[in-house]
Amino acid sequence: MHDRRIVPFSLLLATALLMLPVASHAQSFNGSVSGTVADPSGSPVPGADLVLKNMATGVELQRTSETDGGYAFRNLLPGSYELRASLPGFQAYHTSVEVRVNSEVRLDVNLTLGGQTEQVEVMGAASDLSYSGQREDGIAPDTLAELPLMFQSGPRSSASFAVLMPGVTTGGTGNPYDARINGGMGLGDEAVVDGASMQQGYLRQSGMVSIYQDFPYSPDMVSEVKVLTSSYEPQYGSTTSGQITAITKSGTDRFHGSVFEYFQHDSLNANQWGASDKSKLEKHNFGANVGGPLKVPGLWSNSVKTYFYVNVEAYRQEGGANRPTLSIPSLKERAGDFSDWRDASGNLIPIYDPATTRIVNGVVVRDPFPGNVIPATRFSPMAQTWLN
Repeated sequence: MHDRRIVPFSLLLATALLMLPVASHAQSFNGSVSGTVADPSGSPVPGADLVLKNMATGVELQRTSETDGGYAFRNLLPGSYELRASLPGFQAYHTSVEVRVNSEVRLDVNLTLGGQTEQVEVMGAASDLSYSGQREDGIAPDTLAELPLMFQSGPRSSASFAVLMPGVTTGGTGNPYDARINGGMGLGDEAVVDGASMQQGYLRQSGMVSIYQDFPYSPDMVSEVKVLTSSYEPQYGSTTSGQITAITKSGTDRFHGSVFEYFQHDSLNANQWGASDKSKLEKHNFGANVGGPLKVPGLWSNSVKTYFYVNVEAYRQEGGANRPTLSIPSLKERAGDFSDWRDASGNLIPIYDPATTRIVNGVVVRDPFPGNVIPATRFSPMAQTWLN
């Protein structure tokens, strides 16, 4: 049996992006499964055939145990796997194993004497011990799918679950945006999605600024979230506290899809104490997703497999602004004329002259500009240059 190669849809996009003249640093988020094969006496068993199957895609990898009984499957995508082992004179062995983000799973195979027609199934054989000294806590796919997640002024963000992990605090605000990891600086963490840093902007901010606020990844987009808090590998360096890593979902060998909407409405809320009316509130976070095999010429054959996953989301809100309110000065205002500057009741909004500031009876007072017009002689040359 030969290994089959997977070409995820995201890999095609990544290949295209690598052609752009942009400097970047790759970070590994894949895991591994390794261990030793032994007989009932504990002696190593060389030459055993091992097959690791990805339960989502059906792709199988093959290895043969070494002279010391050791084996290893490296560079594995996070997900659910099944390990099978066989050797003449021993019962067939199989067990399930979960590979998490950047994890090193230790799974020792203990073969039992018997015929090939007999089979041994092992439950929970993988060790959860850390062999690297790295401190990490994660939110598993089942947890992401089952736990409710509130949304406030934008789409849901899977990074909100990070505040549930040990060593993560918000300083009493309860807002994931203010998360501090292991006493580190606020906004000093780094966010990594599919091995790529989310560092952005002139200030090179990352962490919760990126993965929670600017580019939120909902549970319909993410399969796993993990927080690395100490003793992490050198590849994680752009941080003064911890690493927030996430893996996006990918397609499987079967088509799956869903349509969803999460909403909040004032009709479901009680009146505030002492108030006769309720404030207008209507929020909608809705979308759809679909994934599966991409069986098109050139992307699907006996040796090449391609899978895709697409998620589309939108957010709408009534009773509040979806976008910031922007305004620019009119031509009259650029000339210093604010005579048409009025409030909702039609009353003139006065512009006061700071040069007339004085204290009258212990109160600071100023005089408005006559006619609400600022003289051109009072204009700042720098401001005029900017306006022009």
